[in-house]
Amino acid sequence: MTIRQILVPLVGSDDDGVTLAAGLVVGKRLSAHVEAMHASVDSRDAVAFVGEGMTSLMIEKIIDAADAEGQDRASRALALFRQLAGTFGATLTAEPASEGFSAGFVRRVGHEDDLMAERGRLADLIVASKPKSKEEPGHSPLLEAALRETGRPVLVVPGPIEENFGRVVAVAWNGSMEGARAVTFALPILERAERVTILSVADDQSFGPGAEDAAAYLAWHGITATVVQSVAKAPSPGRVLLRSAAEQGADLMVMGAYTRSRMRRLIFGGVTADVLFHTTIPVLMAH
Repeated sequence: MTIRQILVPLVGSDDDGVTLAAGLVVGKRLSAHVEAMHASVDSRDAVAFVGEGMTSLMIEKIIDAADAEGQDRASRALALFRQLAGTFGATLTAEPASEGFSAGFVRRVGHEDDLMAERGRLADLIVASKPKSKEEPGHSPLLEAALRETGRPVLVVPGPIEENFGRVVAVAWNGSMEGARAVTFALPILERAERVTILSVADDQSFGPGAEDAAAYLAWHGITATVVQSVAKAPSPGRVLLRSAAEQGADLMVMGAYTRSRMRRLIFGGVTADVLFHTTIPVLMAH
């Protein structure tokens, strides 16, 4: 798989700069195109929140205010894009090309999660910020849409990443279909890594191929990977994976998302949510 188009949503939060910079780091490393997408809410949606008894003039003022706010947010997002794209030396273009590091800015009208579900399906990689809550990522509709609705890999970043990130990669393996998809999506990064370690937690193994089988698969792609097996202890398999990744000196983790049924997550806890909340390194996930 070749990563040529990277999608980075700009949502108007304080994390936009970090997320966009991360996308540009990856784009430059892989000679890919980075599309920064800003979602503007349709000002007519603001009318749905007005109370009864509002006059047409009052409603018009509300719509005008929403338009002005949307334009201001879009202008700030565009300014941020231009600044960072220039810093990283990206060629500014929206035209498709078969090679080279470039970047473009698009503004779409609609709800962020809906636009992500639509636009994300034609991206090779999506870059999103780490959720701030320990709750299930469903409380972050944009990230939830990226993971569940696009069928594409999502690089979740907890903060700034180094330009040589992906030098040491930990692959969280449990034999699941989602984990296999994540490994396949990550091949362009794994091929450039200096060291790859496959992490396996005994209590989190799904029905499927084992860690040694995953290492053999990577070997067919010219990637040498070592296997490290652990036994899950308190507080959770997710925390064990993160600790093992830290012990390996990993600066990136690759894993499948939502690899258990909802009932099993309720009983055993959500590894995906646990990793997303506690990680201090980027995590490339696929569902």
